[in-house]
Amino acid sequence: MLVDDAVFARDFLLAILAEVDSGIELSWRSDYAAGLTALLSGEFDVCLLDYQLGGKSGLELLGEAKMRGCRLPIIMLTGHGSAELDHQAMRAGAADYLVKGDFTAQSLERIVRYLLARTRAEEGRRDSEERYALAMEGSNDGLWDWRVGEKEIHYSSRWKRILGFEPHELPDLLESWWERVHQDDRARVNLELEHHLRDATTPHYENEHRLRHKDGTWRHVLVRGKAVRDPSGRATRMAGSLTDVTMARSRDPLTGLANRVLYLDRLEHAFHKAARDQTYRFALLFIDLDRFKNINDSLGHETGDALLVAIARRLEGCVRLVDTVARLGGDEFVVLLDESREPDGATRVANRIIEELARAFSINGRELFTGASIGIALSEAHYQSPGELLRDADTAMYRAKAEGRGRFVIFDADMHARAVHVLSMESGLRRALEENQLEVFYQPVILLEGQRPLGFEALVRWRHPERGLVSPAEFIPVAEDSSLIVLLDLWVLRTATAQLKAWRDEFRLELTVAVNASRRHFSRAEFSTDVQQAIEVAGLPSKALRLEVTESVTMDLPAAARAQLTLLHELGVQLYVDDFGVGYSSLSMLHTYPFTGIKLDRSFVSALDAPGSSTEVVRAILAIAQALRLDVVAEGVETAAQHEALVGLGCTRGQGFRYAKPMPVSDATKWISSKL
Repeated sequence: MLVDDAVFARDFLLAILAEVDSGIELSWRSDYAAGLTALLSGEFDVCLLDYQLGGKSGLELLGEAKMRGCRLPIIMLTGHGSAELDHQAMRAGAADYLVKGDFTAQSLERIVRYLLARTRAEEGRRDSEERYALAMEGSNDGLWDWRVGEKEIHYSSRWKRILGFEPHELPDLLESWWERVHQDDRARVNLELEHHLRDATTPHYENEHRLRHKDGTWRHVLVRGKAVRDPSGRATRMAGSLTDVTMARSRDPLTGLANRVLYLDRLEHAFHKAARDQTYRFALLFIDLDRFKNINDSLGHETGDALLVAIARRLEGCVRLVDTVARLGGDEFVVLLDESREPDGATRVANRIIEELARAFSINGRELFTGASIGIALSEAHYQSPGELLRDADTAMYRAKAEGRGRFVIFDADMHARAVHVLSMESGLRRALEENQLEVFYQPVILLEGQRPLGFEALVRWRHPERGLVSPAEFIPVAEDSSLIVLLDLWVLRTATAQLKAWRDEFRLELTVAVNASRRHFSRAEFSTDVQQAIEVAGLPSKALRLEVTESVTMDLPAAARAQLTLLHELGVQLYVDDFGVGYSSLSMLHTYPFTGIKLDRSFVSALDAPGSSTEVVRAILAIAQALRLDVVAEGVETAAQHEALVGLGCTRGQGFRYAKPMPVSDATKWISSKL
């Protein structure tokens, strides 16, 4: 396009363009207004602009067009060469300048084509930059650029806003970054950065760490970068991005609740706030679901996951928006109650949660029931760390479960003392296993008619070097709550089977031995193999061993229990239900699992000689056992009246103080001799 008020200028250009058959089309505008409209229209590729447009200057038109966003390359035309005018034109934004009469058709064509190529290249670069800017804005990343070794570093506005700052609030200094890095992450961040700067073979730098936000909380960020190196391989510059991954790191993927990372972060924030402000109080609720494992194992993980999601929604409905509900993993949930000034505030929430979770859940067309045991810890001045609060809430939760489930317990100092005692007991029990402080006592099982010995139940005892004999009621629950019960039971199994073999050889009697098997064994695929090895090493027939299991085995691990019990049954081991009759699913166990017999719980036996006692329940149990061809051993027989009542009801086997107390090996050996 030509903008010139002289007709001869148009004709001149048309003539010289025709000489070279350039293919360039010329459009003419003769005044300022028409020229400006054309320049802003976007219809043309190059503009030739005369310095003089009647009463106005071409420089003015150039300046206004550029001010209004014109990107068209503009060549200034002048009637005579002037260095000053040429400089003015270039400063105003002209792409080039020509003196009328001093250029040929070839030179004009070359200049036009060069400007077209340069314009397209610039447009491509601008498009690329815009795409890059849009991509970075869309990715929500912050950018940084650092000349290695210098204190200054460039941060983009987004980089600063990720940490809660406006661009002017955070100086572009390296220390603005490093001083905000969490102290637990600093060594790793520096080590990996130095490694990338030093080692030219590392393709890029990538590190995830925590940065302190303006509000005092921690943000998890993923930093990526790459060093630019000089010919010698020395890093001279480094640039990269910073991505806020807090949400990805802080949410439970199943329920959408806060996860352990976010919960601990908020707990730490509340803890330090309480340290600064003595009027601020908060509370922790540690929630464990009752009977969830049974649902998960029976109906599958898909149903279990759907139930967890439904539970999460109910928990959220029990608290305020300022409170935090989190899933720590499995079926464990926690709640952080913000601004909980009174203990009854926490108990009201706990009661609300217990009531909500006790209501039926409709999951995949099934009506399911669970419940909750809750431990509560209240923020107090004596706590030294957030972890102590979480520990005490957990301790209170276990007390709630022990007291009958479906309830809450508030942590107190006595509970802490008991927790310390349990920890001490566990450590001592580990030493006892290592230092041979344990021994097996044996309580006879007899034939009620004639009181002939049939075998023994093996019962572990701890002979402490300082305390003497420690009651099993004191250390067995500790072992049950840890992995120690597995080691303990296996030691008893091997010791008892070896001793039984010695008695059978000495007295030529087909005695049996009963060993208790904790529910923890039934989640171990190798349990049946351990039992088989113990029998084979002792040289016993399989039927000489009787394993006694409680109802909790089939309640907590239905699928695993069935598999293990089937393997043990096929091996020929006798399987007994211990404490039969006290659980609500005892009868159903007899139909579902391959049991050989039952042990009638001592609560039924002790009632046989009580005033006004009824024998009908025992009579019914014995009738069921007879119909199912199951052996029955009555445990806890203590009086002659109980013995006579059992004989009268048709029970053939018994065990209890009426016949003998649990005895060490030497006394048990003498007892066998006395019965021959």
